[in-house]
Amino acid sequence: MVQTRAQRHQKRNSRGGKKKKRFNFRMFLGFLLILVAVGLFAMNPIKDWMIAHGSEQNTVGNFTREMIEANNKKEVTYNFDDIQNIDALSVISDGINPNDLPVVGGIAIPDVGMNLPIYKGVSNEGMYYGAGTLSPDQQMGKSNYSLASHHSIHKNLLFAPLLRVQQGQKIYLTDLDKVYVYEIDSIQQVPATAIEVLDPTEDPTITLITCDSDLVDRIVVKGSLVKTVPIDEASDDMIKAFELPQTTAA
Repeated sequence: MVQTRAQRHQKRNSRGGKKKKRFNFRMFLGFLLILVAVGLFAMNPIKDWMIAHGSEQNTVGNFTREMIEANNKKEVTYNFDDIQNIDALSVISDGINPNDLPVVGGIAIPDVGMNLPIYKGVSNEGMYYGAGTLSPDQQMGKSNYSLASHHSIHKNLLFAPLLRVQQGQKIYLTDLDKVYVYEIDSIQQVPATAIEVLDPTEDPTITLITCDSDLVDRIVVKGSLVKTVPIDEASDDMIKAFELPQTTAA
């Protein structure tokens, strides 16, 4: 039987209609990337809450002098290679309990609203929730007392406020025995290799280090010791800066 042109055309259309749609990998990949981006964006507020909560939980006002002394005796590490850039996934997945970190004091810069715990040693965990000491033999009020912490994208967390400090502003340290008052006299941006900023000094100084906004160079804030005050003679400004209970400074 001879098929007409219309019949042949109808038959081809019928066969073509049965073809399966091809899998669009590019569309799937794009959709997957969007989901990942949304997930990472949603984790940032969780990360910021964890950092703020952990830092507040370990501020020095929640400790006693006896607890500080006990933490000073703990074994810690000072491996700078352990420090990685802070990100939401690491903070959340590492599951660090702030109660396990050895608090040895507090640092406060009232003019930028900073009040952070100081942890003994160099560790990612400690820098998630405060500042870490950079040398095993450093002492408050002597030589070069050096601290480092992460630069958070949240302007009020960790050492991000260092980008807003100015010369002449006060830095307070305390070990709940004394309050050490430093005055900022130097703010620098240096390469990450500039380890000479940690060198011992003849006069008592403080050195605070964090990453710059691009996470390439380092912001280094230095100050000179101007006075040391026994904790029971701490001024109202000092008590407020550390949120100390009145019984600690009485």
